[in-house]
Amino acid sequence: MKVLQMEYYVDRIVKERDIKPTRVSVFLAMLQLWKEQKRCNPFQISRRKIMKLSGVKSIVTYHKCISELKDRGLVEYNPSYHPRLGSGVRLKCLKEN
Repeated sequence: MKVLQMEYYVDRIVKERDIKPTRVSVFLAMLQLWKEQKRCNPFQISRRKIMKLSGVKSIVTYHKCISELKDRGLVEYNPSYHPRLGSGVRLKCLKEN
């Protein structure tokens, strides 16, 4: 079931209209961290890890990507302002019954 969920999210992001490749890359990096954290929802991310995995070099670009993913309804993002705690991310259930 969990593998099917991951496939669903990958399929969903690929089918998004007019989405920039950097946004796809950041989302896929989030999926990788979700997978590493035993597919718990919500899960923790760090800007440094996401930027490294996605290849995003600019902090401004990172924040634009996060903002657009939130606006598109793909994720819920709860920033942590603590230097050692990661920000919380929840993959939103996008399947329609």
